[in-house]
Amino acid sequence: MERKMKKWLSFMTAAAMVIAMASTGFADPISTTDPNLSIFGGTEVPNVGVATGSATLANKVSFEKVIVVEGGGNEAVDEPDVSWKYTIRGVNNTDAINENLTAGGTLPDVKATYTKGTTVISDGTNTIYVEPGTAAQLTAPTEVTAAFKWDQTDISGMAGPTAKQTFTRKVTFNFNTAGFTKPGVYRFVIKEEKLTTGKNAGDVEDVAGEGEDSGVKKKVPYQPERFLDVYVRKNAAGTAYEIYGYVMHSGDTTKTSNEHGNKWTGHKNSGYDGGSDKGTNHLTPQGYTRYTVRKLKVRKKISGLIPTDKKFPFEIRLLHGGTTAPTNDIPDFQVKIKYPDFVASPPSTYKVIKISEINAATFLPELKDGEEVEIIGLPINTSVEVREKNGFVGKILYDMQAYTSIGFEDAKKDGAAVTGQPILSTGTDTQIHSAKVTKSLKDNDVGLAYHNHVDDITPTGVVLTVVPYAMMVLVAFSMAFMFLTKRKEE
Repeated sequence: MERKMKKWLSFMTAAAMVIAMASTGFADPISTTDPNLSIFGGTEVPNVGVATGSATLANKVSFEKVIVVEGGGNEAVDEPDVSWKYTIRGVNNTDAINENLTAGGTLPDVKATYTKGTTVISDGTNTIYVEPGTAAQLTAPTEVTAAFKWDQTDISGMAGPTAKQTFTRKVTFNFNTAGFTKPGVYRFVIKEEKLTTGKNAGDVEDVAGEGEDSGVKKKVPYQPERFLDVYVRKNAAGTAYEIYGYVMHSGDTTKTSNEHGNKWTGHKNSGYDGGSDKGTNHLTPQGYTRYTVRKLKVRKKISGLIPTDKKFPFEIRLLHGGTTAPTNDIPDFQVKIKYPDFVASPPSTYKVIKISEINAATFLPELKDGEEVEIIGLPINTSVEVREKNGFVGKILYDMQAYTSIGFEDAKKDGAAVTGQPILSTGTDTQIHSAKVTKSLKDNDVGLAYHNHVDDITPTGVVLTVVPYAMMVLVAFSMAFMFLTKRKEE
């Protein structure tokens, strides 16, 4: 009996290693030498939980929801306010019932199937059937939320010169080991659903998975469901069952072309939202979730009779979740701003500030010739509203050109320039300010270039028309002076 038990444990360990090579993810670190393991963003923690020796996983399975930040550059940005709900259930335990883990219709290239009595795992020598997980093997709650929140993030530093910034939340499900009746591998389905209650729900997006199949690139919709295989054995005392390993994956391990849980060569099947930072730069089959942030830059130029060191105030409003200025439903959201009159705290060259502070009526950064204000880390559904205030005594003219880039390249001009518009130093609110410019950040960064000028006075000919009359008066005065002087001498 003891020899059989050792043989069974040895077999189960080998099987666990095979599945570990088939998928990737988080939890306890394991070897990352296998090419099928996903190494996301430089991490050495794949999506496989495995106990070493006699250790157990406390009958819990944990994984992380990952959001990949794009567009933030080297600077850290604030976390979006959005949540995901995860539910777990056993696979259908009826013979010949398949679980097609796809979104948007049947996609046989990436379907993951389970058929009781047919689906197996193998280490190349030993093969065992995968058992259907049941509700009796789960402990409430079977619905868990991974909530991200913008007021929990420190963005004062740098995200790193090479690594992408990511946000993660751990999701944990508990198991009732009394529900297991024999050692083996038990399969469950985890479904992910994005909640619409998060203020930044529209600022994150699910990206399709992709890969090459016989040299042809293919894309498939983001897959919100994953398989979870839980490894169960008898405890050391032989009195109860315990969980000693698990794998979360989305591949169909019954296909010859997909024997490691990956449809195409080069895929790194993490079973969770990953990204393109893989060893071979292939996206995961199920796709990933990205959070894209934008930038705004306002640049100043002065010419003509205005001193170039004269400063002009700018009113900047950041709008989100509404259409009426200065509506913003994430007022405590933090962004980074850089303008001439603030002192940076190295290594960052930006100041961390809340959106509500920028939207305050008292916040009016001032720019002189050649200066600019830049804001980074804005969610893509933000719109910006900018106008300039006359800081000069008298009337000035201004030109304004918008760009779809903060680089102000001529090739990225956004519409026609506004030219020769007057701003008064006194008068009504609309006379003191330039017209409001409103731009959306949905598709690109925004650059606004303002040029103030009072043109040099051009000769009009008025002086020439008065010269003859001035000469006549001067001659008359001279003649009168000479006449009076002569009379006096006589």
